[in-house]
Amino acid sequence: MNALSNLFMITDRNVSLSVDEAIRVSGLRVGYSGAPVIDDVSFRVNRGERLAVIGANGAGKSTLLKGMLGLIRPETGSATFLDRPFWAVRQHVAFVAQADETDWNFPSRVRDLVAMGRGVHLGLTGRLGAEDWRAVDAAVERLNIADLAARPLSELSGGQRRRVLLARALAQDPQIMLLDEPFQAIDAATRDALIAALDDFQLQGKTALIVHHNLGEVRSLFDRVALLDGTVTALDTPDAVLASDAFERAFGISAR
Repeated sequence: MNALSNLFMITDRNVSLSVDEAIRVSGLRVGYSGAPVIDDVSFRVNRGERLAVIGANGAGKSTLLKGMLGLIRPETGSATFLDRPFWAVRQHVAFVAQADETDWNFPSRVRDLVAMGRGVHLGLTGRLGAEDWRAVDAAVERLNIADLAARPLSELSGGQRRRVLLARALAQDPQIMLLDEPFQAIDAATRDALIAALDDFQLQGKTALIVHHNLGEVRSLFDRVALLDGTVTALDTPDAVLASDAFERAFGISAR
């Protein structure tokens, strides 16, 4: 099972967690076959902040996250996490992609998949210890899926799968999460569980960068918003971005 394919995890126990800046993107240019999708993208995210990335279809939102993590090699520019290159940060960053490549027919159970989030913490034995299982069970409880822990993966609904993937990311105990459209096509119960988990994550002083499609929710869910239209055309509070000329150009509507 390619169960780790949509959770890119970075592992280094020697990273200082005292820096105020969680993420810095500088002049990032990423594309496919020589054609740039995003160009000269620069922004910063503070520790403990929840930032939304919004934009029209084709604006490069998913490409941005993949470029930041090196899943697509940037042509120019850089991204750092906790003032370090992403490859040096290691266990402090978790990524949940929009396109789910998990084999949900693999003969495994929910708790085992969530436990894969602890893989970055394994020592020489390669086995999970008591601390690891406590983290797994805490993540399962946080996403309200304790009743699913022993259920085969093949029996999960779409909303339940989304909860399991976020639980796996939380089990990693990261300082930063990058989430690509976690609220897309989910039921109300799953939405409430995700928001509660993200609120708890932020209360711990941790950082979330989230690609989000529902413009009506950005005011209530996020501290700041980055508007992406090939590059960052606005970065401010939700009210300021939604009232900007850049927003009107990107979406062809006014939210003033």
